Amino acid sequence: MNNKIDIKTILDELVIDVKFQPIVSVVRKSVIGLDGISMGADLSGNFLPLVELFDCAEKSNCEIDLDRLIREKIVEEFNKVCTDDEKLLFISINMAVILEFVGSGIILDLVNKFNINPQNVVLEIYDNNIEDVEVLQQFITSYRSKGFLVAVTIGSGFANLDKISNVEPDIIKISEAITKDIEMDFYKQEVFKSLVNLSKKISALVVADGITVEDQAITSMELGADMLQGNYFGQYENINTNLLSSVEKKVHHIASQYKKYQKEQIEFEKSNHKKYEKFLNDVINKLSIIEESDFNNKINEFFTKYDAFECVYILDESGIQVSDTATHFRNMLSQKSLIFKPAKKGTDHSLKKYYYFLKNMGLNKYVTDPYISLASGNLCITISEKFQGINNKNYILCIDFNPNYINL
Repeated sequence: MNNKIDIKTILDELVIDVKFQPIVSVVRKSVIGLDGISMGADLSGNFLPLVELFDCAEKSNCEIDLDRLIREKIVEEFNKVCTDDEKLLFISINMAVILEFVGSGIILDLVNKFNINPQNVVLEIYDNNIEDVEVLQQFITSYRSKGFLVAVTIGSGFANLDKISNVEPDIIKISEAITKDIEMDFYKQEVFKSLVNLSKKISALVVADGITVEDQAITSMELGADMLQGNYFGQYENINTNLLSSVEKKVHHIASQYKKYQKEQIEFEKSNHKKYEKFLNDVINKLSIIEESDFNNKINEFFTKYDAFECVYILDESGIQVSDTATHFRNMLSQKSLIFKPAKKGTDHSLKKYYYFLKNMGLNKYVTDPYISLASGNLCITISEKFQGINNKNYILCIDFNPNYINL
């Protein structure tokens, strides 16, 4: 058949096939929304994949008509099952559509046709090459003023972080490029946490996409995700009430597992806290009865017993280091060793937070926020505590540790 006849027939007969994937909130223990997509069309018993459809549509100069039909079919099918105002509908919006119809109100007319509240519709902007930012922002301003929510997906490719400033989203989806294997990938966890922190500052919610296993779900929640999406909760399929009820069973299971995980973490941290408090007290008790010249031997003696700590060193009351730095980092990569190396005896730490906050705020103990250690190049937290040595001389014990392995 001629390509033009094929696509025109599809448009005329409304044979587009659409499916939905649930987006869930474990905290609420429910399905929060549905992400609608088209897989293609069934024409006379032959299924045509979406890629082929758009190829035909492009040749026939009617790709905008096809895109519009897909959105209408998604809204129609969503409306058959979700008749209340409790679930969100996620609809992908291509920049080509925005450029063609900005200001036309075509999407508003569509949701009004099916009596869907615009506040329940999330317009998910996709296209990594947003060239006309002004038109995009005009589109977003227009639809947001009518109650629509706006989402962007981050993580597929090295660009698209600029989408956040261009779109000012209500929802940020973190894609499978980041969530895949996140339960065992430290770097992906750090990227995820950074995006969550950014989202909080701009008052956006976070959806962790691409969740396929239980551990991914729990890790994403622990790192701050508000909602979860992925094949673990259900693949893209035809929408019906049975689909929603089966998904909610999985959500309840994850909720119980996450509660169990949190309880185990609390017990683990309480145990660690006691252990490391004992370490601090033991070290200080021993240091307080020996000469300053013996500090090195004593901290090395203790340090070998606790491999979780990265560095231990001692300052005088002026912030000058009076001991060497006991550390596990002996063979650092040459390209790092020029920048990162343990501080030597005599180093001035008086501008470091773990010194001047402890000194000037009248505290006896201080724990810093995470920062990059100049001793190791790793993420680091320093705990500093005052103690008094012999002859009533005042000192500060400093211990560095990686917050990903220790939680005090």
